[in-house]
Amino acid sequence: MHPAKNQVPVSGKSSSTANGGVYPAGSWSPGDGAAWSQTAPWNDASLGPRRLGIIAGVGLGLLALVAFAGAISRNIGRSELGCKSGADCNRAALSVAQGMGGQAPDAARAARLYQRGCNLGDGAACNNLGLAFQSGRGVPRDEVQAFSFFELGCSRGAAEGCNNQGAMYEHGSSVPANLGDALRLYTQACRHGSALGCSNLGVLYSEGRGVAADRAEALRLFEESCNAGSSVGCNNLAQSHAADPSARATETVPASVRSAY
Repeated sequence: MHPAKNQVPVSGKSSSTANGGVYPAGSWSPGDGAAWSQTAPWNDASLGPRRLGIIAGVGLGLLALVAFAGAISRNIGRSELGCKSGADCNRAALSVAQGMGGQAPDAARAARLYQRGCNLGDGAACNNLGLAFQSGRGVPRDEVQAFSFFELGCSRGAAEGCNNQGAMYEHGSSVPANLGDALRLYTQACRHGSALGCSNLGVLYSEGRGVAADRAEALRLFEESCNAGSSVGCNNLAQSHAADPSARATETVPASVRSAY
């Protein structure tokens, strides 16, 4: 049994409290101040063990931003593009995308705010704009553009941008498949706080793709991802232990995961 594979998401700056969103579809992720969040239905338990790649920030960030984004939403109106910093634009986009403050969700407005945030230098906004192009939400679907904005987000410190760029290399989306680049980018994403990056890196180690198979390293990465709040990492950790009962060191597995097997 192999760690299950998965789909696509959104981001902001990556950190231990990164905020992000998720688009269903492949191996993607988000970061601080993300726009589309990994909350229901993308984070629904019925999805089972899967690998979400392009999910920047790993979804938990959205809950942390709800109160703040709600306050921002009351001040967006026609002056929405007047946000002064990239981070402010990204947070405003989150509010618009989620339809907070009584407003209807507006993917096109959110994309414009991501674009402005990216223009102002915010890596998370670049990553989220890449997710918009990748999924066709608010802008025409364009994986070449998605890759460019993931790359830009990664270069500006958004760990989820690195994860999402790595996912495109792993799956050969708009670029030739290259497991070496996927490994490098997942490693960079994981080291800079992307829980999904850690889980995706763990899958490569588990399957021996682009790197020598190393079950112990895969388990360590799944556990790190799980402890950072990724349900994908938790699912892969539980699945890995279930596949090898003799190696189930359940004392190292979070209580929320033990019930899975």
